[in-house]
Amino acid sequence: MQYPITLAKGQYVGNKTKELVSGGIIVSETVFEAGMCSDWHFHQNPHFSHILSGGSMEERPQSTEHQLPGKGLFYFPGIPHRNVAYQPGTRIINIELEQSFFEHHQLESPKERLMFDANEMLNTGGLIKILNEFRLDDAGTPVAIEQACVELISSKQETRHPGIEWMNRIRSLLNDHWNNPITLVDLAAHMGIHPVTLSRLFTVAFHCTFGEYLRRLKVERSFTLIRNKKHSLTEVAYMCGFYDQAHFTRTFLNTTGTLPKAYRGF
Repeated sequence: MQYPITLAKGQYVGNKTKELVSGGIIVSETVFEAGMCSDWHFHQNPHFSHILSGGSMEERPQSTEHQLPGKGLFYFPGIPHRNVAYQPGTRIINIELEQSFFEHHQLESPKERLMFDANEMLNTGGLIKILNEFRLDDAGTPVAIEQACVELISSKQETRHPGIEWMNRIRSLLNDHWNNPITLVDLAAHMGIHPVTLSRLFTVAFHCTFGEYLRRLKVERSFTLIRNKKHSLTEVAYMCGFYDQAHFTRTFLNTTGTLPKAYRGF
């Protein structure tokens, strides 16, 4: 591996087509030439990316991953990586957060494990909310994006109780059974606590109810299926465990702030 270069704030390896800078937040859209390969690099600030179309192979010191449309990603500062074999028409939205953003809102940056741990939920729906505001681009956009970024980061804030190990057990179980019927009582029995206690701790730990988390898991599964455009939205709804397309559409809208059809057209 060559010595990685540092990308300063707002810098990315692709060609930037649009950018919004406000309140320590940098939202940008980048496009990439087919077959392009980047140098090894790392970023100065933490940022999230959402692949709208195309994709690439991302190499990290210990792994290689195929990144597909609909994928949400987090990049922790200082972690080297490079992308190779960009596909034709690759477009990526980046949401970069400076230290001033975290200080102003008294928030902590997501931890490094969000970049690597498959059991961590990235909240790609939150990224799509920001994307939707970025596309609207009106007078209310900066404030709306700021609020959406606060919600995005707040959902990742750790809590001393019930503890990270407890949260990881919950995440792992729900990720493994995302499309199987599981009740609060079932989960409580698995964790060895009373359902009422689990309900209270779950909300404290995950900043949402148990039911909201399950719906979010299903919506997260739909992003790549929607972006690859191989299936109808009705098929996507059933593949992700929804009763019908109407139920899927309502849940998707509540999670992302936009409709599945609109997201497919982004």
